[in-house]
Parts: sequence; C-alpha cells; structure tokens
Amino acid sequence: MPRGGLNMSAQGNGLDERGYIINSCSLDNIQPEFNTVVNAVIDELCLCFPDRIDGIYLYGSVPRGTAKVGKSDLDVSIVFKDAVTNADNEALCSISSSIAKSHHQVSKLDLDPGCMQNILLPQEKYHWQFWLRHCCCCVWGNDLSRHFPQQKPSLHIARALNGDVDVFLEQMTGKFARMSENEISRVLGKKLLRSAYYLIAEQDGSWHTEIAICAEVARKHYPQHKDDIQLAYQLAIGHLVSKEKAFVLYNRLREPLNAGFIK
Repeated sequence: MPRGGLNMSAQGNGLDERGYIINSCSLDNIQPEFNTVVNAVIDELCLCFPDRIDGIYLYGSVPRGTAKVGKSDLDVSIVFKDAVTNADNEALCSISSSIAKSHHQVSKLDLDPGCMQNILLPQEKYHWQFWLRHCCCCVWGNDLSRHFPQQKPSLHIARALNGDVDVFLEQMTGKFARMSENEISRVLGKKLLRSAYYLIAEQDGSWHTEIAICAEVARKHYPQHKDDIQLAYQLAIGHLVSKEKAFVLYNRLREPLNAGFIK
C-alpha cells in the first residue's frame, strides 16, 4: 500500500451531513463493459428460480463504478420469497461457476442468497436490512431497501457484518474447495481488513468501502497490528498469493476479532 498515496479527505468519510452512511452503489455507476454479465446473471437466476425471487441486488466494485475488467468480482445478493434449500445453494454454485467461465469481464461471481421472511425480522436490522439499504442497489425485482431505516456507523453493524470468524471459515469450506489459491488469499485478506475496519468505523467517524482506505484507517487505529494489516492488504489486492500465509494470518487474528478487536 502506498504509505502516503491516499488522500482520505478528498475521498470523503462516507457519511452525509447528518452522519448517516452513504450508499455508494447505484445502477448509474455500472460501467458499460459489465452490462452483459450483469444481464446474464439476472436471466440465469430468473430461469433457474422462476417466481421464487423477490429481488436481485448488486454490491461491491461493479455498482460503485470502480471495477476493473478481468480483475474484479461481481457480487450479487438475492432475496428469495421462500426458504433457501441445499439444492438451491448447489444450483447457485453452478450458476456462479458457469457465468464466471463464460464472461471474462469478471474474475469471480459471488451469489449470496437470503430468505425474505428472515430478512424482515427485527433482529436483521443491523445485518440484512443494513446491507440492502446501505451496501447494495436493486437491479431487478422488488427493492426492499426503501423500507429500511438509514443508519450510522456502530458496533451493532460491525458485529452483525463480521459475525464469528470461525463460523465464516466453516461456511466457506465448500466454496474454498472450488476456488484458486489467489481467490482464497483475496477473500481472507478482504475479510480480515473489513472486519478490523468495521469495528473502529464509529470511532473514526467514517464508512469507507474502498479496501485500500479501510486498510489505511485500520493501520492508524491499530499501530500494534500494522504489519498484520499490511499483510492482509497485500493478500486482498492479490500482490501476495499464499493460501498458507492467509490462513496463518486469519488464525492469528481471529481471537481478537471475535473479542471485538483491538485493545
């Protein structure tokens, strides 16, 4: 990471004048190069799950307009009208693999499903409801996000988004088996950086989405962990490709992350 290269004041702090988190995702931001793959995802999901999908949402670099052709992931959240089954998850994995292979504009396709009944529960305020309102834009179907309140950075959000890092590894086991060493390194690096940053976003008075800025803010707040944060950043951006080092780093930081990080 360039030690002095990022001008965070120029980037803004990710909050509006009242302190609410700004959603930087918009359909207007999607670069033309990605329209074909986005439409392919929508078509395939609607074909595979007829009348079962309430809404399809984009998140990440593509709807923020910062994606790089051939290098960036396409990230999609799907709200189902009914429960998501194991068979559904297997079908989603197949769609993810086939579209990524046939559309080289993206390096990987992530499909994250949720059930509408669960999403509407009060306990999902800081998780799914926050996610749809502040981190996604609806590209097809019913836009649930308009029904959810604006929020400010908080530990409630950080803990809901971070979850338990051990559970994350369990949930990713099947996906890791189908991923390359580069993909695994990037996923673990991003997870560690975002988890560390979310925990101090309220204290920092910010909500950044760019991974480089998250890393810079985290290094500022956690000087005793700056080397590990720098290592996570190198993994996240693909400058370091090592599944072994990624898992070692993840295991080294999982206890402080689960405890609410960093004293």
